[in-house]
Amino acid sequence: MGPMFPQPERRMPLLLLPLGLLLRILFPPLALSRQRPTPSPRRSPRATHPPRSQSSTPTTDAPQHQRKGAPKQPKSFLEKTLTRATPLLALLLLTACTPSPTHDLHVFAAASLREALTQTAAAFQRANPNVRIVPNVAGSQLLRLQIESGARADLVISANPHHLDALHHAGLLLAPPTVVATNQLVLAVPAANPAGISGLQDLSQPNRRLVMAAESVPAGAYTRQMLALHASATGQPGFPNAVLDNAISFETNVRQVAAKLELAEADAGFVYRTDVLASNGRLQTIQTPPHAQVTATYPTAVLRDATDPQLAQRFRDFLRTPEAQAILTRHGFGPTAANTVP
Repeated sequence: MGPMFPQPERRMPLLLLPLGLLLRILFPPLALSRQRPTPSPRRSPRATHPPRSQSSTPTTDAPQHQRKGAPKQPKSFLEKTLTRATPLLALLLLTACTPSPTHDLHVFAAASLREALTQTAAAFQRANPNVRIVPNVAGSQLLRLQIESGARADLVISANPHHLDALHHAGLLLAPPTVVATNQLVLAVPAANPAGISGLQDLSQPNRRLVMAAESVPAGAYTRQMLALHASATGQPGFPNAVLDNAISFETNVRQVAAKLELAEADAGFVYRTDVLASNGRLQTIQTPPHAQVTATYPTAVLRDATDPQLAQRFRDFLRTPEAQAILTRHGFGPTAANTVP
């Protein structure tokens, strides 16, 4: 996936020394030399010319350029020195204008982090101008599959612990995951709520059109957890299956669920609180009872095969700084609940 971030600034190194100082260093004789005055040519005896009449054309000053047929004047020491130094000066100037090397950091992140990752990466790049964040945003299950298949990744951020646990057990992580954010699963409807959904109980009624993430997607797993909690609290063991039967599609990431709801292609669906905020008013949240509320955790880890593990660890640590946490909070994410994933 192509880069979507603003490119970091290219800082130009300090330019060359002043020309005079550089010439003194490269060509010391130049500093000691002084341009000697050109001796005047000897005057030849005046030739006798017939007097000119007053009507003859007045003479004009001699032109500045050398007359045709006159011998060429030898180059001065300064001209010779500059002629020899010009190629070297051009090479030094080209080197000074060459941008500093850029270190690419490949970050695999859950789809719900798209906007927040854009801003946190920009903040990190401002403090580290020679670093470029290269994002790959997709469903966490797809990120895991890509990493297991050998895709180049330096850091991965999942929307639940399950997929990072699998990578950790496979020996693909440099260290155990660390939680950098939390989120809330919510029941969402199109802004106009044309189906009149008022709560979870409405989802099991006939002729409801629901959209949700697939079970392998973190949002899909959290959805099934919410339905199971509500069924247990209300004594309705058949409630989850009744709701799942009304699903018209199971998406591969939560942003696709939000997109279908924004287009009113379904009556209701389950997304994150951050997705509702990112919809700019095209979605609204339907209140769910406290017994059914589910919190999502976002663990991150550095890959064992990271190109620059120390740089990846710096970005991982940056995500837990007050600056990065403030950005995540503005996008609807909650604070970290723990330092490591159980």
